[in-house]
Amino acid sequence: MLAILKLGGSILCDKNVPFSIKWDNLERISMEIRNAIDYYDTNDDKLNLIIIHGGGSFGHPVAKKYLNKDNKNNNKKEFYNMEKGFWDIQKAMRKFNNIVINNLHDYDIPAVSIQPSSFIAFDKGEIHFDTYAIEGMIKRGLIPVIHGDIVLDGESNYKIFSGDHALPYLTKKLKPNLSLHASDVDGVLDSNNNVIEKINSENINNVLKYLKPSDKNDITGGMYLKVMESYNSGIKTIIFNGNKKGNIYSALIGEVRGTEIN
Repeated sequence: MLAILKLGGSILCDKNVPFSIKWDNLERISMEIRNAIDYYDTNDDKLNLIIIHGGGSFGHPVAKKYLNKDNKNNNKKEFYNMEKGFWDIQKAMRKFNNIVINNLHDYDIPAVSIQPSSFIAFDKGEIHFDTYAIEGMIKRGLIPVIHGDIVLDGESNYKIFSGDHALPYLTKKLKPNLSLHASDVDGVLDSNNNVIEKINSENINNVLKYLKPSDKNDITGGMYLKVMESYNSGIKTIIFNGNKKGNIYSALIGEVRGTEIN
């Protein structure tokens, strides 16, 4: 069993409070992952897992400091002073990643860090993503934990690599049994705040009308990016509420309710 689980930054942090951690959620999520691993062991199976987490209240506020506010091209974020900023953003995300991984190890989960800026880059809108090390870690029984990061873009630019980029890419490349997106809502909501149970080619255009702009402290695209990246991957992905007790466990054993994108 191979599962890829993306933990939204909003379920691990208070995005309005820089460098904050929702410790109760982090502890609960770690425990539910441990319980899911034990569930598969009990049923003579093995849970091979990749975890992805967003920037939360660590990466986003730091990255915003280095965005060029005078940029006239609103469709392309431009950064400045990256001789200092690149490391500042890396440092913030390393700190967050270390906290997450240390907590997972408290529950005997063999998590290891993967820093995207060392092996991922963009060029002319295309992502270059080497999964060789990730696949090797999985074969050895390790659980790679990938995080949002700052990466190179083309010959001279920079780009935020979001966890929302990682999930659909890895899903398309590795074809897991489960592709899971733990958010802070029950799924993708319509204008009446009802969960849209399925998103496909028949309703995608209508669904996009319901998606709100990303939060002011989120510079990566919000729910719109989550839906579009998952839809464009062509592989079934489920967006569900990671804030609810038991949902991480239920998702990892294939029983969670949310929005199915395919």
